[in-house]
Amino acid sequence: MTTTANWVANGASLEDCHSNIFSLAELTGIKWRCYSFRSGGEYGPVISAPAQDDPVLRSFMRCVQANLLCVWRRKIKPDAKELWIFWWGEEPNLSDVIHHELEVAEEGLWECGLSYECRTLLFKAIHNLLERCLMDKGFVRIGKWFFKPHELEGKSLGNSEHLSCSFSFFLHGESNVCTSVEIAQHQPAYHITEHHIRLAQTSITPVQGNTTKPLFFFLVLLYTEQKLNH
Repeated sequence: MTTTANWVANGASLEDCHSNIFSLAELTGIKWRCYSFRSGGEYGPVISAPAQDDPVLRSFMRCVQANLLCVWRRKIKPDAKELWIFWWGEEPNLSDVIHHELEVAEEGLWECGLSYECRTLLFKAIHNLLERCLMDKGFVRIGKWFFKPHELEGKSLGNSEHLSCSFSFFLHGESNVCTSVEIAQHQPAYHITEHHIRLAQTSITPVQGNTTKPLFFFLVLLYTEQKLNH
């Protein structure tokens, strides 16, 4: 009996399966542009500026507020930075978000090929989008892990698991961006407040926390997919 025959005989299908792999976006038609500091050449300003005054970081913050898929990175020199913006379809109006001291250093589109470096930056931009969505929903990031801190007034759920999640990205086929969601257990965690400090100062035993609700990341992924495809 063949594998296909066994599959039919068992009555199983992909619709009955669960997976930690999710498809997020189709790269066909994607375009991108890289901006760098104009006046300082390759290395940017000689002296590091506060984020609100740095041309690249200021433009990045404006892009985030404009809901653009973007990422910034440092170059070889500590003060050299680049801003990368990705989009599909019509080019977004960037005149109000790009600082006047920045100039186009590189641009491209899907038909010309997507280098490994560009793909890596795209994955980081998608991760930034996921992070912003999770932060809006009250999650906290420690390293690569996202979790929801316990509420001080939250009810105890007994021995419930304390779960956190992390995301890794890969390209399936030639153009399908997918994410793999890894779930792990973590110790109970709270936002530190004056209440915790008082408990730590007055308690003779370690301060114990409540449990948290499991993480439901499916709506987060759906939200991210909608943002990427619109």
